[in-house]
Amino acid sequence: MRIKLPKTFDWSRPFNNNKFAIAFSVLAAVILWVVMASLDTQDHARAIFNVPVDIVLSDAAQSDGMKVFQQTDTKATVYVKGNSLLVNQIKPSDLEVVAPLASNITTPGSYTLALSVQNKSSLSNYGYTVDSISPQQVLVTVDRYKEKIFNVQSNITYKDGYKSDPSYFVGEPTLSSGTVTVSGPEKQVVQVNRVAFGYEIGDTLTDTLKFTESLVLYDANGNKIERGDLTVSPEKVDVTIPVLPRQVVPFEATFTGKPDGFALQNGQVTISPGSIEIAGPKDVLTGMTKLSLDPIDFSQISPSNNSFDADINLPATCRNLSNNWTAKVTVNLGGMVTRQVSVSNFNVKNLEADKTASVYTKNLLVTVVGPESEVSKLTDGNLTAQVDMSGKANFTGHTEMPATISISNAHSSWAYGTYMVNMSVAQKNTSG
Repeated sequence: MRIKLPKTFDWSRPFNNNKFAIAFSVLAAVILWVVMASLDTQDHARAIFNVPVDIVLSDAAQSDGMKVFQQTDTKATVYVKGNSLLVNQIKPSDLEVVAPLASNITTPGSYTLALSVQNKSSLSNYGYTVDSISPQQVLVTVDRYKEKIFNVQSNITYKDGYKSDPSYFVGEPTLSSGTVTVSGPEKQVVQVNRVAFGYEIGDTLTDTLKFTESLVLYDANGNKIERGDLTVSPEKVDVTIPVLPRQVVPFEATFTGKPDGFALQNGQVTISPGSIEIAGPKDVLTGMTKLSLDPIDFSQISPSNNSFDADINLPATCRNLSNNWTAKVTVNLGGMVTRQVSVSNFNVKNLEADKTASVYTKNLLVTVVGPESEVSKLTDGNLTAQVDMSGKANFTGHTEMPATISISNAHSSWAYGTYMVNMSVAQKNTSG
């Protein structure tokens, strides 16, 4: 049995048909003409797309602060004819569309400027000609550049029916930037009167609130201004509204230099005001049962000088809602007496090993405060004036130094006042 193989297609058969041959010839001629026409840049212009449109003002105008803030077109299409080898090499970056009359602009305004083409590269322009440009002209807006700095204002509102919680303090908003710079055409910048952000609070605030909002421009009549050609920097602000628990905390007086045997009894120290209202983080307020005032040195306390203004210092995370920054501390020294005692014993401590010290002051008249039973028995031998040389390792020479008065056998008494002694410090002679 013979197997019949399929016949192969004979490509010459269609051309044996006159009608097909004629139609094919016409189609081929059209295609060839289109290809040749597209390559022929002598008679048919080639389009160069996306050529930059560069508007340059005169140096005088630029020195006057003038800038182009708007132009209808920043790219153009340039049609060129000429030598095909050259024309087909041209790229958009080789050309530049300019407005020659832009150099005549001297005042702000809107101008319609005719456009022309110039070479931007080393490509010779003798091998081609510009057939046309699209668009042929451009509309520009020119103005002086101006910038102005504004404080950022808050337009925070509360939703109808909002109820505050009196046990919390709501502070003033803090902003990531307190100022904003508005820049652009002078005509637009001068219309801006203020810059603000807006936000509506709906729920009762019991925690610190953070959000980010865009800045809005307003004119002198309170109307919003569209940004137009203006640049706003920054465009947004991060806002933090601190919300902190409130608490009343009593004061506590503190002292330095208090004699070991002297105990302050209840009612002997009074503080006015006795407490302060503060706001702060929950974990800080929970452990705060009292607030210590700045310490008072006992050397400044006597029966005739017993009231002091002590500074109030809060943790950095707390707010002083009472707005009191000092409290008056009064120490009742009823039953205490004063007596002047001459001191002739002097001691220098913490002197460097390679130094020697000499005290020239022979005696000091010191005022002692304490119970009469102690003070009346004091003699010169009970008091010593001590000079501390800590931190003065490199000092030599004659000087006046503060002295601390110590009292023996009088555990509830102290020296009142400030005392100085004359002394000299010299290097020890180490020569053999």
